[in-house]
Amino acid sequence: MIRTLLKPDNQNISIRLPENFVGKQVEVIAFTVEETQQNEIATDKPLAHFASQNVLAKDWLSAEEDEAWQDL
Repeated sequence: MIRTLLKPDNQNISIRLPENFVGKQVEVIAFTVEETQQNEIATDKPLAHFASQNVLAKDWLSAEEDEAWQDL
């Protein structure tokens, strides 16, 4: 796998592949670095939710909590 960052000065990009890539199917994906940073932020929110769920459950799943909420 080859990974590189570049900043094009126009809409055309030319890449030179290693010889062992010739004749093989190659996938080329283009996206901006800003897009990947936004995706990392978006995917971090659910992970934080799941990570905190177990910690909060310790407080919520107790006899004291059950007693406090029994009249509702």
